[in-house]
Amino acid sequence: MALAGQIEPGNNTADRPSSVRVAMDTSRKPKAASTEDKTTPFKSLGRRKAYEEVADQIRERIFSQHLSLGDRLPGERELAEQFSVSRVVVREAVRTLELNGLLSIRKGPKGGIFVAQDYDRPISDTILNLLAGGEASLENLFEMRELIEPFAAARAAILASDEDIANLEALFEEAEQVHAREGNIRPHNLEFHRQIMRMSRNPILSVVGETVLTLLSERIKYLPSPETSEEVLSMHKKILAALRQRQTSKASNLMSRDIQAVADRFARMNGRSLRAKAEKE
Repeated sequence: MALAGQIEPGNNTADRPSSVRVAMDTSRKPKAASTEDKTTPFKSLGRRKAYEEVADQIRERIFSQHLSLGDRLPGERELAEQFSVSRVVVREAVRTLELNGLLSIRKGPKGGIFVAQDYDRPISDTILNLLAGGEASLENLFEMRELIEPFAAARAAILASDEDIANLEALFEEAEQVHAREGNIRPHNLEFHRQIMRMSRNPILSVVGETVLTLLSERIKYLPSPETSEEVLSMHKKILAALRQRQTSKASNLMSRDIQAVADRFARMNGRSLRAKAEKE
């Protein structure tokens, strides 16, 4: 899907060829050097880079026209012509919006620039960097879940519609059936928590909470077992009942207990793996 209308080119001097900018700069009188020049940080020129202006206009068009997930934007060449900038500038702008989760790039005959809705991507990347650098731990992720999900459960007990509750019940019943067949109910359990966060009617809470949940679940994949599944199903059944009966405090407390139980199992499992590693060494 092409963007409706033309995108206005920016007036930023960064759009001009470098030779033009150099010519403009030669009219300035050079200042006498001082001892401070060697140590004083450079000052901002007060001008935005061309790709930032391009990114801002594309972002504004996406939201102002309420473009949907998967809608196609004009190609790189067409965007460059509309903005009167080089394709390199457009490419950098698109890359910026891709990192922000607003665009996706697809290769091949049916490829192009498409609207995305990966709003959690910047948050996810930040948390991953903190974990990789040792500044954050899995325990911190559990703490975030403890802060977010019990609150979400309490709000869901008030704000969830009857349809929301019915969908959650259907998900739970499906998990029970899969478990009876000795299948893996991990995806169902994760979706159970995601749905409750969405039922809180707070999109910011949902984005942050779901990001934390996904990152944490990827790092404790080895935890699920038949015994664990039984415990989780039992707790989820109680949470579901509390939501159905609109019991805010009970829903919140049960959610907190559910998260703490997973954290305790992780701590025990992690302790065993560390001991096993030490014994081998």
